[in-house]
Amino acid sequence: MKHFNKTILITFLVIFVCCGQENKKNEKMKSRPINKIYKLHEQKIEYTTMPQYFIEGYQSGCYYEIYVNGFIMFKHYKNVGLMNHAVPINDVILKSGSQKVTIKLFPLGKIDDKEYTTIDADDSFRLKIFKRDKKQPYEAGDYDVVKEHYATLTDGLPYYEETFTFEAEVPYELKGWSESQVLTEMDQDQLEKEILDVYKRYGNILKNHKEDEWVNLIYNIEKETNHSINYFDKEKIKLRTDYFTNTFDNEDIEIKPLDKYKIVFSGDGKVVSLQSTERRGKSAFSFIENIDYQGERQKVRTSRFIYLHKPKGSNKLEIIR
Repeated sequence: MKHFNKTILITFLVIFVCCGQENKKNEKMKSRPINKIYKLHEQKIEYTTMPQYFIEGYQSGCYYEIYVNGFIMFKHYKNVGLMNHAVPINDVILKSGSQKVTIKLFPLGKIDDKEYTTIDADDSFRLKIFKRDKKQPYEAGDYDVVKEHYATLTDGLPYYEETFTFEAEVPYELKGWSESQVLTEMDQDQLEKEILDVYKRYGNILKNHKEDEWVNLIYNIEKETNHSINYFDKEKIKLRTDYFTNTFDNEDIEIKPLDKYKIVFSGDGKVVSLQSTERRGKSAFSFIENIDYQGERQKVRTSRFIYLHKPKGSNKLEIIR
């Protein structure tokens, strides 16, 4: 019996210590600037439906990129099929109405000892857009197909691009870039200089772990993203916050030099970003950070698109996505 009581006491002490450590961790988190993002789950919204839109592609014999309203949402550069890779796209849907989709298809290039330089008629690409209502219990396959689109391919195509639209119906209306200035009308050399200045500042903020400055930069983005994609779902916001927290808790952040890049416009010319010409489909901006993977701390290269705009009445580029 004494041994039994001793076991109970030890178990109680372990639980007490663990709870104490967890409480301290929670209290520390509450005082951090990044907690402002986590607290977005306290936002109250009342919608009769909460539609979530997703997009995915299916290919054979080609690589592809999918853009929605000019924003790259998914890319695939491996000669294998994918299953269950649907990507949420609500954050680039500002309001109900017509949304623009662009698909870009590329030849496979060299595989083993054979060179594939064109897309041909026996290759294929299909795109599917579907939605589900977040307010309804979800079961596998429980969604509505909004649009299916098949690319019309012929022999000998070095490249294929096509743009079409679909209709979205959402209960919210985001400001986003709707009132922003058209950047394609600016002096492009000056615009490039301003873009590089913002990218440099963003890199310095990460490198020097300036969490408060970073939160100020991206708070409105996170508010719109968590509104449109997650409808302020507490668990989803926690996952995003944990991901960002890992970056600022990193032992060391190494900002990589910008890749060779091209300037890419989105949102009818109102949004701009730098896309790498060295690493297909990736941002020109990247950094090295540590992540927990399979029980070990490992270095990874994180590429993060930084989308910029100039709000109405402002002459300053700001991050919008």
